[in-house]
Amino acid sequence: MSSKGTGYSLGLGLLVAFIGYIIWQLTIGIDTKSDDITTILTNAGDGSAMMKTSAILICVGMVVHVAGLISTRGTASGTMETIGIYSITAAIALWVTNIGLSLSLAEMGEKFSAAMAGGDAATAGTIATAAGFSQAANVATSTMGALLAGIGWLCMGIAYRESDAKGIVSFLPLGMLAIIMGLILIISNIIITSVVSVEAASQISGIGFILIVIWSLSRGFEIAKK
Repeated sequence: MSSKGTGYSLGLGLLVAFIGYIIWQLTIGIDTKSDDITTILTNAGDGSAMMKTSAILICVGMVVHVAGLISTRGTASGTMETIGIYSITAAIALWVTNIGLSLSLAEMGEKFSAAMAGGDAATAGTIATAAGFSQAANVATSTMGALLAGIGWLCMGIAYRESDAKGIVSFLPLGMLAIIMGLILIISNIIITSVVSVEAASQISGIGFILIVIWSLSRGFEIAKK
């Protein structure tokens, strides 16, 4: 892959995925709890078109991003960079699978809303039960994906501290920023999830995601300049 292809894939791919993620969160409801199945189904049914659009943005954006990330291999020599790239790739594979599972909520949401509107409580209850199992799987795969991403970015940060690679924002240390991103994801998904709540962990992970977007854009545009 050319330098321009690598840089734009690394940066813009994740930016597209981030936009899709924001649309997804707004559709489901930022304050909606992960176990509030009724609200999730209602919002998913009302915004099924937006959920499908955001799913496409997230999946395509992440795949493009990982293509760019893999193309950067060799920037920082050593085992840590390899472990980091493979861990992040595995995390993205889990997240893409998770998005596929989550799309079932949009379909179930439409049927749930129709059943509720028609007064068919039995059908609505059956759909809600099935959605509960699907949501539990979503939370589990999302948490594991975030943990793998945290490990991956932590390894990338350690590797980049030994490298002279820079981003387009020259004063932004790529190694230290990646380490911070990794620690945020690891701590939020191991400690915050258990001690506070899944929702709190998700919000803190969102901060890590924003930092990853900044890192990817900075590094990506610097590579594209070459």
